[in-house]
Amino acid sequence: MKRRIIPLVLSTLLLGIGVHSSAQADPSIPIADFFRKAEFSGRPVLSPDGQNMAVLTPRNGRFVLAVINLETRASTVVASDPDWNVTNPQWVNNRRLVFSISKGNDEVMEKQSGGGLFAVNSDGSGFRKLVISIKEASGNGLPYKPVSVLQRVGDDSNDLIVVNNERGRDADLGASDVFRLDTTNGRMTLLTYNNPGAVSQWVLDHNNVIRVASSMKMEEKTQRIQQTVYLRADEKSPWTPIYKAYLSDGKEMNPLGFDFDNQTLFVAGRFNGRDKAGVHIWDMAKNAPGELIAEHAEVDIPDGLAFDEARKKVVGVTVNGMKPERYYFDEDYARLQASLDASFPGQQVYFQWRGKHAIVTTVGVNNVGKLYYFDTVKKSLEPLYSVKPELDGKKLSEQTVIHYKARDGLTIPAYLTLPEGQAPKALPLVAYIHGGPHARDVYGFDPMTQMLASRGFAVFQPQFRMSTGFGWKHHTAGWKQWGLAMQDDITDGVEELVKQGIVDRNRVCIIGASYGGYATMYGLVKNPDLYKCGVNWVGVTDVKMLFTVNWSDMSGPVMDDLGAKMHGDPKTDEAYFTKVSAIGNADKIKAPVLMAYGSEDRRVPLIHGEKMRDVLRKQGTPVEWMVMTGEGHGWTKESNSILWGETVYRFINRYIGNGQK
Repeated sequence: MKRRIIPLVLSTLLLGIGVHSSAQADPSIPIADFFRKAEFSGRPVLSPDGQNMAVLTPRNGRFVLAVINLETRASTVVASDPDWNVTNPQWVNNRRLVFSISKGNDEVMEKQSGGGLFAVNSDGSGFRKLVISIKEASGNGLPYKPVSVLQRVGDDSNDLIVVNNERGRDADLGASDVFRLDTTNGRMTLLTYNNPGAVSQWVLDHNNVIRVASSMKMEEKTQRIQQTVYLRADEKSPWTPIYKAYLSDGKEMNPLGFDFDNQTLFVAGRFNGRDKAGVHIWDMAKNAPGELIAEHAEVDIPDGLAFDEARKKVVGVTVNGMKPERYYFDEDYARLQASLDASFPGQQVYFQWRGKHAIVTTVGVNNVGKLYYFDTVKKSLEPLYSVKPELDGKKLSEQTVIHYKARDGLTIPAYLTLPEGQAPKALPLVAYIHGGPHARDVYGFDPMTQMLASRGFAVFQPQFRMSTGFGWKHHTAGWKQWGLAMQDDITDGVEELVKQGIVDRNRVCIIGASYGGYATMYGLVKNPDLYKCGVNWVGVTDVKMLFTVNWSDMSGPVMDDLGAKMHGDPKTDEAYFTKVSAIGNADKIKAPVLMAYGSEDRRVPLIHGEKMRDVLRKQGTPVEWMVMTGEGHGWTKESNSILWGETVYRFINRYIGNGQK
């Protein structure tokens, strides 16, 4: 394979906002339209031969699985359930699929009741339950045996290569085996009798030989989680350790897969002192990371290699930058991308390609998502569907990328969405803070952001220190900085927007979920004169409770090691926890607060909100309180999402919008 290093260059857009076009965002768009479920969930999945496309589409309030024949355009619903969403469809071969079920996108609720694995033919026949759901297992007193798909066996086989943790299900860090699963009868054949132990990640070559195993274990002497990566030459060879790293050093390796010679191994990581993860070829002779084939100036590339099984090529790499980026090693893919980009100027264009069939997805400022069929032989392009047709033809607001300096000189990337058609002067601002905090925002349509912008609010989304994906230094600069430098990063961004005259200092509100809920509450503590209101949903209100609330799912060795380093150690950091507790400092909050929690939330249990609510009400701070019954760490029901959007707008508008008292 011809390779070239991709020195992906940072495109910097510093603060300095021009006046938008005269056309204005449409405030008449019903708030419900922003929060309704999409007509299609996720991207469609092409069959191996490209003849059929699997899509998830809503019916009676739930997503069902449909198969569309690209030659005839005939659509067949092949799997549905009145109480569950179908999720994660994958092709086994050209006529058979597997899928799971869920209530929504909330991983905590998913772990409580969803999951499972089911198979069905593309015409709706041959249904088979392969793995029962968590709810069915618990309801019948049976152990839940989750299975995740590694890859297809290939050709016309009805089998999949899957991972199951049955033999190591009590291991906190993962202890899995690889099986061959027959999707017609559910029988599984163990493939890893020879298992190096505590393996959380496996990699197979293109002959379905298990070649790489990544193990995570708590080192007894240091009580740190250590990764060991093993490699073997073939299925009869012994496992040989080739790499070791501590998780808390940020130097772990991500094995990405083999080239089609089955000898060249691609890996990603922060090697040789690099701050940002890049993609390398593993040097088998030196047993070390070798040639660097992809790096980026601003963000990590921890994965994203694209493989074309039919052409037997590694065709390129995708990068989760502040805007999505794609780079191709393969000239055919590069030409097709260039051709499609020219057909959709100003749009982000993605495609899947099988044979002569390509499915094209476009997104843009006023395009939440449209799907097209492209015949690569006839060079014909045909529209298939719109992801959210209720927003077609509506004027939305552009999400721009900005960078600013924090008070200690650290560069903070951020998204800024200004209401379309309004001069960027003295606007009311909503600082919208992401959760995690070891997470990040991504580029693209967000219903809350677009709803607020349509009503005249600027929306600011900072990727403050601790956010992931921007290098190890950016991430670790936020360790044990809840309420401190992490909070200052948010404040500094708001102040910069005020300084430039874009934002009216007297009309700023802070909102967010999970960690964003904490940043909301502590922002009201630390900067009581800056924020006129706060909206906190499913938010942490006391950092120490992440460790001490024993019905939370935030526990185990990862929290004991990496979690304690990031968020504080309950054994030694009592002074820190006291200082950065939103509940403990609630007497400084004077702005009104809207708070909402899920009754079934295990990530941030209801007690976080109840304690804060009680303290605020006792001291006379205005609090609006909601409990979403049956919801977890976020809202999965469409009706609750719509209700929440409408409630947030009314609340914010009352204090910094046109509805100000």
